[in-house]
Amino acid sequence: MINFKIKLTLVGIILTIAFVSKVFCQNPEGYFSLKKYQRLGFVTGLTHYNRAKLEPQYGDYTFENKTIWSFSAGFEYDFYPENKWSFITGFIVSLEPAYNIVYHFKKEDIYPQYNDDWEDKALMYAIPSFSVPFLIRLNIQAAKKLFINFRTGVRMMYFPPGYANFSLTFHNADNTESKEVFGLKLNSPDNLFQGSFIIGAGSSYAFKRLLLKMNIIYVMNFQNIMEGEYLFDNLSASPRSYGYYKLSGNYIGLLFTVNPAKKKVNK
Repeated sequence: MINFKIKLTLVGIILTIAFVSKVFCQNPEGYFSLKKYQRLGFVTGLTHYNRAKLEPQYGDYTFENKTIWSFSAGFEYDFYPENKWSFITGFIVSLEPAYNIVYHFKKEDIYPQYNDDWEDKALMYAIPSFSVPFLIRLNIQAAKKLFINFRTGVRMMYFPPGYANFSLTFHNADNTESKEVFGLKLNSPDNLFQGSFIIGAGSSYAFKRLLLKMNIIYVMNFQNIMEGEYLFDNLSASPRSYGYYKLSGNYIGLLFTVNPAKKKVNK
């Protein structure tokens, strides 16, 4: 998986360099109707993160990881909005996830007052990240006011080191005894900045007062955004269980961008 990421990253960098050269050397042909819109656009959208992966080391107990919904917002700057090829950068704020889990305990592993198995869930988000994308965009006109676009590139994300923890404790019937049976301890990477590869496609529609874009992107990080360990212990019948937790932070995003029309200057 790591080798695949490295190969895909190298291909993305090479293509980005090649396309950047093409963008800045292209002929000034394009879609002049798009010149009426501002280069600066405002971005917002939903992000759907891949579920985390577990690497059990010993024991039978694990838990289920769920995909995680989040959101992002910011702005993007399109250097040549009226051309087929363009270069896009910007500034995006995203709420990064930590975990979204469902855990289950057999009734014989907890206190006698529990007549049934115990199941519950937990969700936690980390701090927001700040990222700057560097994208190449190809725009193709499909109708008078409708355009199809493809984009690819990389991004640099600021995500400082941090941690996230979760623990579960059961109490006996008269609340005179307790035992911690489950713990999850996670950390983000020590480095402040992380890289990602981005690829996506979408469409835009030219309204009178704004250009509305909708894009679906896939973001693949060069390293995991969260890693750690889990432990099930102090169970009445089952032995201890231990393993590793890894959250890539890769996600599919549905983003909407609005580029307002330029204000007309009265002469």
